[in-house]
Parts: sequence; structure tokens; C-alpha cells
Amino acid sequence: MEKERSFSQSKKVDTAARVIKNSAALFTASLFAKGGGLIVAVLVARYLDPSSLGIYGIVLALALLFEIITPFGQQDVVVRAIARDQSLMFTYWVNASVTTILFALGFGVILASFAHLMSYDERIIMAVYVAAIGLPVAGLYLIAQAVLQGLERMEHLVIAAFIGRVLGLFILWILLVMGVGIWSAFVGRIIFQLTSFLILSWVILQQSKQVGSTPDWRPKVNFCQAILSTAVPFALQRFLTESLARINIIILPMIVALDMVGIFNGADRVSQTSASIIPVVMMSILPVFSRSFKNFKSKSGALISQTLKFLFIVILPFVFIVTAIADKIILLLYGPGYEASVQVLQVIIWSQVFFAADMVMKQSMIANDNERAMVWRSALGTIMSIALTVVLGKMYGLFGISIAIVVASVFVLILDASFVLKYITKIDLAQAAYKPFLCALLSGAVSFSLTKYNLFILLLITATAYIIALLLFKAFSAAEMLIMRQLFYRAWGRIIKIKG
Repeated sequence: MEKERSFSQSKKVDTAARVIKNSAALFTASLFAKGGGLIVAVLVARYLDPSSLGIYGIVLALALLFEIITPFGQQDVVVRAIARDQSLMFTYWVNASVTTILFALGFGVILASFAHLMSYDERIIMAVYVAAIGLPVAGLYLIAQAVLQGLERMEHLVIAAFIGRVLGLFILWILLVMGVGIWSAFVGRIIFQLTSFLILSWVILQQSKQVGSTPDWRPKVNFCQAILSTAVPFALQRFLTESLARINIIILPMIVALDMVGIFNGADRVSQTSASIIPVVMMSILPVFSRSFKNFKSKSGALISQTLKFLFIVILPFVFIVTAIADKIILLLYGPGYEASVQVLQVIIWSQVFFAADMVMKQSMIANDNERAMVWRSALGTIMSIALTVVLGKMYGLFGISIAIVVASVFVLILDASFVLKYITKIDLAQAAYKPFLCALLSGAVSFSLTKYNLFILLLITATAYIIALLLFKAFSAAEMLIMRQLFYRAWGRIIKIKG
């Protein structure tokens, strides 16, 4: 009995270590990759004008909608399949990449034709053309990411994202200094994705030797068809999820002027930076979820609850702090002229709490092979978002659109959580959320009381208050504290070994 308990505890530590390591790697990679997108917006705002920032937001939203469906949902299939059998890594990489290139070429033509037929402003059309040219590179980069996520070798993504983003931003800066228009932002994006893809491809070739995956560069038609047939619900889901996040800014020009679109995009870029990190981090948990639902389904509810608590502990203090210092953030990033972005940011940032919780629900549905149910609920959420954006936007302008984003995120979470509770497993959402919320609320109150002070002092005191609150409210159970201590001792032991 004692041996079984020790083995079970060791398995928990191994799982926690794997999730933390992969999440940390993907979080860091996202700071370089997605956070770099915020830097692009800052450069555009500083070197150009609010209308250009609006154009960047519109074209980026269109480009991302096509980028996300270019792999046609094969990322999720690749991650799940390789997590279960690593020897198939090379086969999935080659065949998924081939179909991705074909889809990218077709979608590129559609995107460019759409911009031309809509008779957009010349600046928008040029930016759309550049974005369309970059679709094959973007798709291949996403597939390469999925392969390494399936292998749980996410640390390589950090190096690739860092080198690619730095190079892309450097080239963008040169182009802006030279006086090149807004399309230069998408040239920098192509450079970032191409550089990252080449680095990841080299890593995959090295990993194929280690996992015993035989290199075979010949695509197999039947295998491609099998992947695509499985990927259909994932493709729809990714498109709907991206639509839910981007549809507001796409339809915004029909409601407000182009410079107001830039004002909204200024706030939305800050919010989307955090939003884009969450699904990438969640992908590190999908392999663990897949094994859990397959082998230990009775314990899946506890895994979901712990994941929810982890995300709430991370996202809630962030949301409170952003709400408190939104004016400082906007001024620091964009300078004067974007004051109207402050109220928008203070509202839409709260959608990230519900978005984070919903991502856990969605990963649970994917791991349990309930993709189709997930798609239907996301479709309803997108319809709700469009309706709310149009109605509230016309009534209350940018503030109404901000409210629409938050309400739509709550609506989708309710739909997905209801399905998980009814058909998959029992979880206590309130139990996972209430202690992190109380701790974040107290630290948020500290933030609001210190808004007149230096930003560094505010963040330092707020972080200290949050840590103290976590300890006072005992946010972590005794078992979780034990796992964290064991993780610390294991990590420290490795550091000592490396030094030795």
C-alpha cells in the first residue's frame, strides 16, 4: 500500500513537472511571438497614425482568420496522435504540411480576391496582398509547432520564436524609418514566421532520430485524407474561436470611423496579447488531458479543477492590475492621442477570465473526442457576439462593443461548462475560482489605492500583497503544496547536478 501511494505521488509530480515545464516554455515563446504583435502595434502607432493602427487591426484580423484555418485543424490531430505514439511523428509532419500548403495557396487567392472585390482603401489592399503571400509560411509554422507540442519538446519553441520575432521586428523598424506604409507590418510578420519555421524544422529532424520515427518525405494520399476527415471539427472550431475574438474589429468599420477603429485596436491589442497566450499554454496540457481521459477517466475531474485553479491564479491578478493601471499602460505604449482606449481596455480585459476558463472546457471536450459538440456551441457564441456587437455598438459606440465582447465570452463558457458537467465529468468551478478571486481582489484593491505611485513600486507591492493573500487564504491544498515542494527539490537537484 505504501509503495502504491509513493508511486501515485511520483506520477503526480511527474505530470505536474511536465505541465509546468511545457507551460513555462510555451508561455515564454508566446511572450516573444504574440507579445511581439503588441510591439508591432506600438511601432505602427508611433510612426504612423490612429487610422493606420485601425488598418493594421482590420487586416491582421482577416489574416489571422485565414491563417488559423490554413492547417485545417490538423494541429490538434497532430498533437493528440503524436502524444499517443511518437513513432508516427515524421509521417504526420510531412502529410499535414503538404495539405497545409495546398490550403494556404487556395486561401491566399480567396483573401486577395476578397480585398480586391471589396474595393478597399489602397493601403488595406496592399497589406492584404502581403498577408496572403505569407499564408503558406504561417501554416507550416503552425504544423511544426504542433509536432513539437505532441512530443512535449516545447522548449525549442522559445528559441525559434525569439530569433524570429527579433529579426522580424528589426526589419519592420527599418521599413518604417524608411517611410514604408502599413504593409511593412506584414512583411515583418512573414520574416518572423519563416525564420521560426526553419529553426523548428531543423529541431524536428533531430527529434525524429531520437524517437525512432523513420524519415519519409513522400506524402500519402490516404493518410492525408484520414487526417483531414478527423480534423474537420477542429478546423471549424478554430475558425469559430478566432472569429469570436476578431469579428468585432472586422465589422467595426461599419459602425465607427477608421480612426476610432485604431483607438479600439490599441486597447484590443493589449487584451489579445494575453488572450493569445492562453490557448498556446493550454496546448501543453492537451497531451496530459488525452492520456488522462484515455487511461484515468475517473480522475479527469480533479485534473480539470487543478488546471482551472492554475489559470485563475495566473489570469485574475493580471486582469485586476490592468484594470487599475489601464491609463498608464495606454500612455506608455502609444503616447498621447489614445486616451479613449483606456475605458475600452478596462472592460474587454475581463473577457480573458472567461476565455481562460472556457479553454479548459474546450480542451476537455477535445481530449474526450467531443469536438462536434464544441463546434456547435462555438457557432452559437459567434452568432451571439456578432448580434451584440452590432446592437450595442450602434447604441453605445466603443463602450457597447467592449461590453458585447465580455457578455459573449460568458455565454460561450456557460454553454461549454454545461456540456462538460453533463456528459464528461463533474467539476466544481466555484471551488476552483473563489480563493484565487478573493486573493486577486485584495491585491487589486491594493493596485487601485496605489495608482498615483511609480509603476514599478505599484507592481512590486501588488505582487507582494497577492502572494501574501495566497498564503493567508491557503489557495493551495496540502497535496498541491507537497507536489510543489517536490518539484522544487527536483529542480534544485538538477541545478546542483549541472553545476557539479
